[in-house]
Amino acid sequence: MIQQLIQSFKDTLARAQNVEAVRQAFVAAVADVHLDSNEIAALRAEVAKHQLTADEVREIGVHVLHDVAQRIKQDGFVTDHEVTMMHQIVQLTQVPSSHLGELMATLHLQRKMYEVSQGKLAPIIVTGINLQRGEQAYWHEPVTLYEERVVRREMVGRSQGVSIRIMRGVSYRIGGTRGQSMPVYADVPAASGDLILTDKRVIFKGDKKSVALAWDDVIGIDPYTNAITIHSGKSNQPLRFFYRRAGTAELVAQIASHLMT
Repeated sequence: MIQQLIQSFKDTLARAQNVEAVRQAFVAAVADVHLDSNEIAALRAEVAKHQLTADEVREIGVHVLHDVAQRIKQDGFVTDHEVTMMHQIVQLTQVPSSHLGELMATLHLQRKMYEVSQGKLAPIIVTGINLQRGEQAYWHEPVTLYEERVVRREMVGRSQGVSIRIMRGVSYRIGGTRGQSMPVYADVPAASGDLILTDKRVIFKGDKKSVALAWDDVIGIDPYTNAITIHSGKSNQPLRFFYRRAGTAELVAQIASHLMT
């Protein structure tokens, strides 16, 4: 029994060493952010030599992809060579393509945030909306518009007063007040649609309501992790938009701040 445990431990250790050896080979090969045919052939030979399973190779692929993505984030740019290499890693290690799609979406946002921080805004094409002459759109985001509305009413200041007994079975109440009905407000969804940021306006094109606000009328914005609030000098109620997709809050806030100035 003890011999079996010892042998099992040795086999597990040897397996881990084989996986680490292949992982290090992948890391070294992609260090220059380039994979040529000779390097790909050498990596295949390493996998065969160490007799790795398909699951072990996929785990290595995931690790290498994340390592490459972290290095790409440092400069904020995604080059064609880097995209090609990431596709090569996916094909070589059989990582599900959806995994690469998630990484590329994240890198795209990182690149956009870097460009905006450098004052570089790339115009986009939006359909189904009439822009003013010379107006250029720079971002569109699926959002839900929330508005502050009365959701119920509550009685405030109501008092039962004092009951004074006059005789058995008869009493008289004094000092009672009926109170006052006061509204209770809450943010509720008003419409779903697209938030479009242009060089002249904040535009919301919704299914139940649409709004357009000139940047000259914006007095401030409050960014949140899941929403953005835009305050207008022409309205007592701010525009509060909640994002319908994750991960874009910081980028939208950066673009809005840049266009507002």
